[in-house]
Amino acid sequence: MSRPQILSAAACLLLLAGAARAEEAACDLHYRVTPRYDTQPRRLDVELSFAAEGRRESWLRLSNGWAGIKDFGASLSPAGDQAAGVKLLPGEDIHRWKVEHGPEGQVRVGYQVRAALADPDDGKTQNQDQLYRTQIGADWFQFFGYGVLPSVEAWDDKRAGRMCLSLVQRSNLTGPLLGSHFDGKVQAQAEASLQGTHALLRHAFYAGGPGWRVVERQLASGPVVTASRGPQSLGDAAFADQVARLLDAHRRFWGDASSPRQSVVRTPNNSRGNNGGTLVHQAAVLHVSSDFGPNNDSFDFLIGHENLHQWLPHRLGGHDGNTPEAAARHYWLSEGLTDYYTHRLLLAGGLWTLDRYAELLTRALRGHWRSPARNATAESIAPRFFSDRDAGRQMYSRGEILAMGWDRELRAKDPTGLDALLRGLMLPEQQARGAEPAHERVLKALTAALGPRPREQVQAHVVEGRSFELDEGLAGPCFALRWDEVPRWVPGFDMASLTSGAYKVQGVIVDGPAHKAGLRDGMELKGWSIFGNEVAKPIEIKVKTEAGDREIKYLPVDGSTDRLPTLTVRPGAATDAACQTWLRR
Repeated sequence: MSRPQILSAAACLLLLAGAARAEEAACDLHYRVTPRYDTQPRRLDVELSFAAEGRRESWLRLSNGWAGIKDFGASLSPAGDQAAGVKLLPGEDIHRWKVEHGPEGQVRVGYQVRAALADPDDGKTQNQDQLYRTQIGADWFQFFGYGVLPSVEAWDDKRAGRMCLSLVQRSNLTGPLLGSHFDGKVQAQAEASLQGTHALLRHAFYAGGPGWRVVERQLASGPVVTASRGPQSLGDAAFADQVARLLDAHRRFWGDASSPRQSVVRTPNNSRGNNGGTLVHQAAVLHVSSDFGPNNDSFDFLIGHENLHQWLPHRLGGHDGNTPEAAARHYWLSEGLTDYYTHRLLLAGGLWTLDRYAELLTRALRGHWRSPARNATAESIAPRFFSDRDAGRQMYSRGEILAMGWDRELRAKDPTGLDALLRGLMLPEQQARGAEPAHERVLKALTAALGPRPREQVQAHVVEGRSFELDEGLAGPCFALRWDEVPRWVPGFDMASLTSGAYKVQGVIVDGPAHKAGLRDGMELKGWSIFGNEVAKPIEIKVKTEAGDREIKYLPVDGSTDRLPTLTVRPGAATDAACQTWLRR
């Protein structure tokens, strides 16, 4: 028997480095991402490798416009040390960078991505767009591929290959690594190797560090990983249980007996009452307020809405546009039908009562009717979908109203209604990506069932912005719709000043409710709690004055009224046969 060979530490490191390089060469694109907590500003160090393929230069391109963000490229800069013969040079467009390199072998180029906030743990209220940017706290990091992983233009979304990404943590700050392609296990380094286009890495969420807390639940259909960081009003285990219950209901409704691992992530935005989120590949990422929990009106809805995007629109067909603005023209489907099924499945699953459904649908319908963008065209909404929340919400409400009407028409022929039509269109995810656009597949199926009317309705109400005629039976046999005179929601100042970046109050209406409560132009904003279109819920605004911080609180009403829709539960609905048939999904 030969004696075992003992390797020096240096030799071990060389072997490990050699193995890493071999794995790197097996990948068509390979990103190695390391968070740096010890720099100011904090940053991600990234090394990208790819084959030269005979080129002497390659162009990198970051996303422009995803989630309404058009300056991702401003946070990227070349690393100080580059491989021999490699240069990374900025292009005229901040989203494009030129890599000069030799024509053979692997090209390795380093760059840095600065964190968006100097200290995201400081407790200050964060605007919605901060969720989508790179954030690095004292012991945690998170980012979306859109802002960190530029594509090599030779590897566009028409060219598939082996796409790889490594997340690397330094030994003194090792925690769970989680997100779209990782399972939440604590490890110093994790690898993802995927066959497909760059979109698999780009349309994804990544996070890690000891600041994250991970809880996993096993469903019959597959695992669910929940991850939380920062202070939360609901405990991690209770949050995981509620998420698992909702996801299980969705999977059973769509008939998915087996599903890949799904992650649901919550991050604090330090606000009161402002909640939102997005769904990327196998990860729903929520940014939530300090009161986000079962008693919050948006708790079940937000989790349900983001999770349902797995099916609507991702399993219905291909992308509905090559740019964010083009896609926004069809958000009546991806957002509107998702809102419809979020509401309906919360009711059908017993998480909402008939009264709660009527209350929250009334709120949604009134928000649509009150909106100054109610008659805006889709063309005018698309470029401001993310920047103008009120205009963007039009696509949600228009799609949901259309879905209610289509379901009623379909149920007149078949009690399975819109449910069966959409289930029949569902495709495996990979097949769906290469299929006809989702909105076109859905409209073709509706046309086959109902004739030309659905296309005409989309043209009139979505594209042209014409008003709906909301009739008494729109919401189904359990409910009746009527019109009431209700107090008008009047915030009394320019709401745009909340998101202007100046953090100064502007546009206070003299003798309006905000003015009477003491709010004045030029006051420095420190925080706020505002429930849009909720006349019974006070607006609370914290401002900085010479005497110190002051909280101003008032009801957003001034005595004026609007004629708005109200949804009520029909008498005897709980035992009515037609209502009970409609409730079953």
